[in-house]
Amino acid sequence: MRKLFWLGVLAAAFYGHSRFVFSEPAMMSWMQKQDQMAMRGEDGMCDGYASDLRFEIRSTTARGAMLIDGGKEDLCEFLKDASAAFRATGASVNNNIELLGIEPSGFPWMSATVKLRQSSTVRMRGAPAIIEVAETTTVVRRTLRGREIARFDSSSEASLGQ
Repeated sequence: MRKLFWLGVLAAAFYGHSRFVFSEPAMMSWMQKQDQMAMRGEDGMCDGYASDLRFEIRSTTARGAMLIDGGKEDLCEFLKDASAAFRATGASVNNNIELLGIEPSGFPWMSATVKLRQSSTVRMRGAPAIIEVAETTTVVRRTLRGREIARFDSSSEASLGQ
């Protein structure tokens, strides 16, 4: 009977931890931190991505469409190049992330699908602002170390502002 009691306590603790890890405030905080690290090109910016990560980024501009896809190494190179370009041009980026929904999956909630809308405004001296609105679906897994992004698909439209 005692073993059954402790098994129940462990199951409740695991369930409670899952509820916390995939709660809106915890997920938004973690996702914003990941985004900030990537924008700055910080060391460890790729630590939040799973080794088997798969991603797809589709972007549409007045000049046409672009598709980037691949794995963790491809994404890390892309992020390093993008953050270096921002630093080299002295660009400032203002991001606004809106959580559209979190759907935990797989009992006992080992992963969740997170849907976000992100509006970004990029400003550079002497150039009009670039405004991009993206819809992103991200699969986040629980690990022994915390969380990791296992997959994401993003579709965006960019235009020139004032």
